[in-house]
Amino acid sequence: MSEPFRILVIDDEASIRESLCAFLEDYDYVVDSAESAEEALEMLHQERFDLAIVDMRLPGESGDVFIVKAARLMENLRFLIHTGSVEFHLTDTLKQQGITAEHVYLKPLNDLTVLVEGVRNLLNKKK
Repeated sequence: MSEPFRILVIDDEASIRESLCAFLEDYDYVVDSAESAEEALEMLHQERFDLAIVDMRLPGESGDVFIVKAARLMENLRFLIHTGSVEFHLTDTLKQQGITAEHVYLKPLNDLTVLVEGVRNLLNKKK
């Protein structure tokens, strides 16, 4: 039997972090969380993750800076963006990491199953 997929949720809002983690755990994913890019990068040095769900506006380094650094550290890591910024647009740097518009989810998500579908789609491409 294969190991369960591991997901890292990075969001500075505790309520969003906790609800995403609990929801994803209900789908049998192993989920960890971090409240900053710096904390998440430290976790990547210690553990393997398959996918990161990243808020763009974080204290300290931004989500897009985290994505670039994390992709260098763990080349098979996949990313979904979960942002409350209505002005957010994909930069060329993020596109170079393989992120497309279908990987971006705007807060608040009224139906988290949409996010789970995005997680499944990305992780299934990884096989």
